[in-house]
Amino acid sequence: MTRKFLPISIDISDRKILVIGGGQSALKKIRILQRFGANIEVVAENITEEVYTSGVVCFQKKYEKGDLEGYLMLYSCTNNEELDRQIVHDGREAGVLVNIHDNPSLCQFVSPAIYQEGNISVAVSSNAENVYESIRVRNLLKEYLENLKNTTI
Repeated sequence: MTRKFLPISIDISDRKILVIGGGQSALKKIRILQRFGANIEVVAENITEEVYTSGVVCFQKKYEKGDLEGYLMLYSCTNNEELDRQIVHDGREAGVLVNIHDNPSLCQFVSPAIYQEGNISVAVSSNAENVYESIRVRNLLKEYLENLKNTTI
């Protein structure tokens, strides 16, 4: 059965978002979230220097269920399926929306490929079926919109 995700925009400017994991996957999520003014915190046993210096609050520790309190959503970037399944379970109990990096079958939400210019945002999603196609279409739309902006009537 194909899952269907509702494409919506959420104001995360003053909401707490948790990233579990401290490597390159986590850093990519952090950089995307920072573009939208999120209040990001990281929990991970191992945190890269790039994550530490990215401007987020870091807690270098092992994940615990109690870490979820007070968050709107979380991105798990652990590359540990057993831990990810526990995080999904804990997130549901805590009422926190969960995204598991590279495992859409466990996700409650997915992030689209985003192009933003000023106050216009274009989000392209493939229902977590083909991220590369979403990126390709987003890039085509970006090119079109940039060309349109440079055209005078």
